Parts: sequence; C-alpha cells; structure tokens
Amino acid sequence: MPYFSAEFVQQLSTQSLFTGFQLKQRTMIQRITSFMLLLSLIMFNACINLTSKEEERFEEQQAIIEKYLSDKGLTAQKDPSGMYYINTLEGTGKSIRFDSTDLVTFNYRGYLIDGTEFDKSEAGKPITASLRGLISGFQVGIAKMKKGGKATFIIPSDLAYGSNPPQGIPSNAIVIFDVELVGFGTQAENDDEIIRKYLTDNSLTAEKHSSGMYYIISEPGTGDNASANSVVTVKYKGYFTDKKVFDETKNGAVAQFPLSGVISGWRIAVPLLKKGGKGTFLFPSRLAYGPTGSGNVIPANAVLIFDIELVSF
Repeated sequence: MPYFSAEFVQQLSTQSLFTGFQLKQRTMIQRITSFMLLLSLIMFNACINLTSKEEERFEEQQAIIEKYLSDKGLTAQKDPSGMYYINTLEGTGKSIRFDSTDLVTFNYRGYLIDGTEFDKSEAGKPITASLRGLISGFQVGIAKMKKGGKATFIIPSDLAYGSNPPQGIPSNAIVIFDVELVGFGTQAENDDEIIRKYLTDNSLTAEKHSSGMYYIISEPGTGDNASANSVVTVKYKGYFTDKKVFDETKNGAVAQFPLSGVISGWRIAVPLLKKGGKGTFLFPSRLAYGPTGSGNVIPANAVLIFDIELVSF
C-alpha cells in the first residue's frame, strides 16, 4: 500500500570497507609511489588542457552568438555568465527570487542557432518545473522575467547541456529558448492552486484545515474521534487530481494499520472522523510524499486525494 511513510519501513544501509594490501618489499612501494605521482601530474595537465579548451569554445560561441544577433538585427543584453537575453514583453509585478521560489510555470520553445526546433510546450499547456532543476542558463534568464513576460534566451553550451545533451541536441551546442513566464511561487502555493482548481472544476465545496489539507466530511460517524495514534480499520480509495486511481480497497475488503506509520495527511485526516464516518481528503504534496514521490506509483510533488471510510479503531 503506497500510503505508508518511509519512516514506517526499516531502512538498511551498508558501509564500504576499504582494505589495503601490505607490500613486503620497499622497492615495490617506491615504484607504486612514483607511478602515482606521475599519474597525478598527467591528470593535472589534462585538467589544465581541458579548461583551456572550454575557454576557447566559450569565446568561439560568444562570437557565434554575436554574429547571430547581428545577422538577425537583434539587440540583446549580455549577462556576466555569458548567456544573452532579449526582453520581448515586459511582465508585471516582482521578478523571481531564488530564496523564495520553488517552482516556475512557463511556455517555451527550444531550438538551435540554425533554427532547428528540439522541444516545446504544448499549446495552452504550460509546464511547471523546479527552478533549481533547470539548466543554468535558463535559470539566469528566467530570473530576469516578471509574471506574464516574454523573452528569448541564447545560451552557450557550458550553461546549457554541455557534452552530454538529451536526444535531439548536438554535443556542446548553443541553444535558444523563447519563453513566456506564466507564474512562479512555492510548492505549497502551487499545491493549493491545484486543489482549489480541482474543487472548482468538480463543483465541490471543502473546508481548509490549518495544515493546508482540504476535506469534505460526507458522514461524520458516531462516538469518539480517532486519534493520530489509533490503529484503524478503513476502506479507502486513493487517486490523483486527474481521477486516476493508484490504490484502493476492493470488494468490501478493509485495511488495518497504525496511523503512526502512515503519511502525515492520513494522521491529520482520519482523526476528523468518528466510527463509521466517511470523507474526502485532498493532501498537498508536503502531507503526502513530497519531492521524492513513492516508487513508480506516486510522482514527486503530487497532490493526492483519498476517499476514506473509518470502519473502526
């Protein structure tokens, strides 16, 4: 059952043991030491050469970008990082702050300097991504934007995908993105917006708990309420906001477990019910599986919905 928390499952860890071999002859030790020193010098020189090559490529790409801008009759701002930024539509409000922004929502089109398109968002379907998960040049560019703004980023390879790009992008390629910043905020703000939209789209009215969870009690039940430490017997169905079910009890079956061993949302939700009570509970991701998700079943930062019937406790 994917609602069990990581704390409820015993974690195993291993330690790597490093064993050295004793050499009996001093001459062998001297030979090994000399070899290691020589190897270190070779590696050091390789690093110097690699850095030199990277700097040379960087300068070449700066010249290519300058020529591209000149040929297209474009005026761009050059960031100290080496990426170029063209503001095509000024947005409104404040710019993104890295210390208070988790997620950004945007439309985009990505293409190479020869115009070859390699990726884009679907029309009317902006994507939401972790700010810190974006390539460096994209982070620098989008931080200059305001909500509703549009811009073009021209990013040298060292700030893009480097020598290990995804399919469709050549190694060490300059990439260009046309970007529209739809919005930005924290994960909590994003989750709350998702939940409120789900409620509106499905004509549902819910109460908001101080934890950020939303809930609808359809039948309160009778007697006392369960506690966060109760061992409960329940029927339930868990699903996403697209109504795809990821887990449920079926054919009248029940599940029994201690609330102390499940995700936070359950420990908050079930005590709102009495024996025989039923409700629907919408968990923001921080009360579910957060940024790690759960295996291949629950994606990272997923809002979860549970229909729960408290049979007994």
